[in-house]
Amino acid sequence: MNNPTETTDLEEFKAYLQDLAAVMEKVPGRTDWKYRSFEALALECGRVMEPKPLPKTIKRGQPRLCYANCQQLALKNRNLTYVEGYAMAKGVSLPLQHAWLLDTDGYVIDPTWDSPGCCYLGIAFRTAWVKSIWNSRKQKGRTDELSILQGNHLEDFSIFKQGFPADALA
Repeated sequence: MNNPTETTDLEEFKAYLQDLAAVMEKVPGRTDWKYRSFEALALECGRVMEPKPLPKTIKRGQPRLCYANCQQLALKNRNLTYVEGYAMAKGVSLPLQHAWLLDTDGYVIDPTWDSPGCCYLGIAFRTAWVKSIWNSRKQKGRTDELSILQGNHLEDFSIFKQGFPADALA
């Protein structure tokens, strides 16, 4: 990210998430939770990641199905790491909750958007841990590919209340 425009985008991106996290701090309830919002969780546990074009070996997924697209690819390819967080598509003025993959060099591979976004801030998960969440959810009758973080209500908000287990993060 050597381009000054990219730096400004990243600063505005983070400032927006910080503003949302500050608003959520003022909402009653959740006072004993480690993270009172998805934004606070992403800002504290996530890291900025740099995108690269989609490799020719990876087929573009279905639009608006980022979690399913990335979960399926992460299960099939051991060289890809599943990530959730916030990303900002080029031409869009605010960060969106999103999922993508990291390659073995640590670059963002985004199989959902037509072109890579301009900013990515996310949390990379170990595949074995993600599989354990999926298996647990399947036992509860949930077979759809939900976001790990947005779907954490299925685990009684354990990540937001206590943080990540030791084996979760890549």
